[in-house]
Amino acid sequence: MKKIIGVTGLWLWVSLCPGVTGATWYVQGAVSDSGNGQSWESAFQTIQEGINAASDGDRVLVAEGTYLENIHFNGKNITLTSTDPLDPDVVQSTIIDGNQADPVVTFSGTEDETCVLAGFTIKNGRGRYDGKYGGGIYGGGVYDPRTHATIRHNVIAQNKAPST
Repeated sequence: MKKIIGVTGLWLWVSLCPGVTGATWYVQGAVSDSGNGQSWESAFQTIQEGINAASDGDRVLVAEGTYLENIHFNGKNITLTSTDPLDPDVVQSTIIDGNQADPVVTFSGTEDETCVLAGFTIKNGRGRYDGKYGGGIYGGGVYDPRTHATIRHNVIAQNKAPST
């Protein structure tokens, strides 16, 4: 019986986290100092630190809280997720706030479908290029400002075009 439960649990984890095969990096904005990101006890303080540490195939797991930053995927095919992207309460309380500085989330445009952004409230971003391109999420790319990343289970609100 234990083997069935173990195999079922593993199957459920793998099926809910497709493409995640590498390391897991932890982000907890409430920590007093950034650690090495390898556990909740030594978590990074910012999401960008987690992205910077990650390599293709890694997962960056973000605790609930408000993160006042503008993040850049930098072409990495990683999974960036809240602790439970399917729980609306967790999504609502895991906030990336762009502080009206730039788009909140920026992709380089080279990420593929294995790059995942899931389970966040993305707000207070400011668009680029006379408001043509996203204040919440900017797809990147110089000539083709789109991304092939998988973006799901997010709330994107209160973003605006740049001032003219």
